[in-house]
Amino acid sequence: MGANTMKRHLWMAAMVIAVNITVGFGQQTADTILHNGRVLTVDANFSVAEAVAVRNSQILAVGTNNDVLRLAGPDTLRIDLKGRTVTPGLIHTHIHSESGGRWDRDLPAQVRHRYSVNFRQVKTTDDVIKQMKDIIAAYQFPPGEFIYFNTNPTGDQAKLIFDEMDRWELDKAAPDNPVAMSLGVPMQAMLLVNSKAIEALWAKHGDWVETYGRYWIDASGRPDGHFEPPAVRIFAEEFIPMADVEIMAPLYRKVLQERTAVGVTTISGGLHEYSVERYKWLDARGQMPIRYGYGIMSTFGIPNADMTQYEMGAGTDMLWITSMSARGVDGSGARMCISLERDSAAVEASGIEGEGSPSLMGLFAVDEWWPRGQCSLDIEYNGATKGASLKRNYFLDWYNEVARDGLRSGNAHMSGNDSHARFIAEMERIDRANPGAVKGWAMDHCTIINPEDIARAAKLGLMWSCEPLGERGRAPIIAEAFGQEIAHTYVAQIKTMLDAGINVSLEGGWPEIETLITRKDENGNIWGPDQRVDRATALRIATQNGANYVLRGDKLGSIEPGKLADLLVIDSDYMRMPEEDISDIQVLVTMIGGKVMFLHSDFSREYNFTPEGAVIGTLESLRERE
Repeated sequence: MGANTMKRHLWMAAMVIAVNITVGFGQQTADTILHNGRVLTVDANFSVAEAVAVRNSQILAVGTNNDVLRLAGPDTLRIDLKGRTVTPGLIHTHIHSESGGRWDRDLPAQVRHRYSVNFRQVKTTDDVIKQMKDIIAAYQFPPGEFIYFNTNPTGDQAKLIFDEMDRWELDKAAPDNPVAMSLGVPMQAMLLVNSKAIEALWAKHGDWVETYGRYWIDASGRPDGHFEPPAVRIFAEEFIPMADVEIMAPLYRKVLQERTAVGVTTISGGLHEYSVERYKWLDARGQMPIRYGYGIMSTFGIPNADMTQYEMGAGTDMLWITSMSARGVDGSGARMCISLERDSAAVEASGIEGEGSPSLMGLFAVDEWWPRGQCSLDIEYNGATKGASLKRNYFLDWYNEVARDGLRSGNAHMSGNDSHARFIAEMERIDRANPGAVKGWAMDHCTIINPEDIARAAKLGLMWSCEPLGERGRAPIIAEAFGQEIAHTYVAQIKTMLDAGINVSLEGGWPEIETLITRKDENGNIWGPDQRVDRATALRIATQNGANYVLRGDKLGSIEPGKLADLLVIDSDYMRMPEEDISDIQVLVTMIGGKVMFLHSDFSREYNFTPEGAVIGTLESLRERE
């Protein structure tokens, strides 16, 4: 860099700090000042300051120690950072937070409305039926009460639950009750139900289900009890009972508190209505530990649902709507919708994980049921290999309705290259009919994408939420199933997306930020080395780009006057430390809206600081809580 260029850059940086101070100044005094540190603002110039002042919930000023400390009053809390680094809070843009974690599992089954069938003790359908009968007898369910069973099938048990179990087998256990059973994949992706449940579904929505499916049929053309999206979503939203809000909401809060310990201040993901109510319960009581921008899932797959009642961005600063969410347009892991030629034996042997069960989807020959994956955007895909023919494709109709109503689609799982291609083609059709209608719509995971589709997505103004090596870091597994070239060129092409002008956000925290920079898997192998980004870009992806994804780019994502004061104090110099150590960064302080939500116990002792309402400890201590 030449001398004149260097002077120009230094002058620009100085001007940025000066402008920030000018904006922040007035007669106001700060509530809190962090000074004597390295403040990575992640503003447009990625300027670095020494201090930041907070008033109420917002950034008051950013700049030099001397200038910012002038905003101190007699009651201002001053924290000498002693050279430590400050960053904006991290924003995780694809997360499923619809359970109380391990605390949920500790609840009695009748409180959770979840009854477990243990497939570790199962060899035949009779074994399954016996467990179900024993549970029904133990809890004495009255006739007509809906019962939901959790399962944990592995290996050859997949054949049992997909081929040998059906509605009539379930009827043997529960002739007087509607029953739904999980299949080792998410409830939203597939369920097995009995005849009473099918009767209830057809009585309420029969015409709709016969139009849109997807459900499996027997040799006579009768529904056999296996349901895929969209029909399965009716069971999740309208039939399956859920635990009470007052019981579950405090457990949700504990789960979110652990996020603050790793520096995540905002999360995003699709939510069912029952979870929205639980988060609203927390928000109304001022008990949300982090921010949640969520996708509305309660209208997808629900006949005659009114989407016009929703407004994108509506809500509070702690809980707001980001999208209308289909949750997923294909399956996870081995159920990804893929047109690439794959080595089925390699897929089976590699242990590809299913979203709901780490073992199921990697241990059976997926080609037997899903030769191309769960391809929900394909009108020819009727549901595995046993599905009834569809009259219309609900997914395509639904996206057109979202666009028609001026809403946004996002917060949806998408993994296979065929899914991306079909989704983008549908977006192009919508855009031709209504130019600009899909701008800002989003796809999540970035697992397997044809590079040619990236330019098409950029032209439409679409966004991507990415995990750096594909969904759950699957690049090595993808290499086994599809070859090295596909793993290097089709998986999470983040730099290519950025160069095309696409807003790319991050699914993860500091370990994933490291992977953005190194593209290394846990064994040190590099995947797609041309897709590595620099440290400033990686942090921007995890902060400001995430804020854009959750429709709060003007309020979150950087440390600038007027923005909400979501700040982290970390134990390492992010810009100078060895890149392979970034995943080990420890968060010392997490502030959300100027309030300390998490304080590392070491920092608390060092400063004799115990702010009211803060969780003080370590990530490990939070995980060990009763």
